[in-house]
Amino acid sequence: MDSLQSIALAPNTHKFVLNFWDEDLRREYERVKSLNISENLTKIKYVYNVSPYYYFQLTDPDDNVIEVTGTYTPLAGEFEE
Repeated sequence: MDSLQSIALAPNTHKFVLNFWDEDLRREYERVKSLNISENLTKIKYVYNVSPYYYFQLTDPDDNVIEVTGTYTPLAGEFEE
């Protein structure tokens, strides 16, 4: 087996994340959710480091992590703890 075959056949090690940006994150989340293409779809999440960062993640059939971020206005109380 050559090295490319061994790489292709190796288990997914999640060493990278596919990242996409959408101008309307809520709309894209609802679109992806309605497609029912992944059992591993997260809710929209929020991280604040230097500026707010909103995103959701899902996995593709090869178990790669896909992260979608973009413009998002949270609903009142959505991220309050």
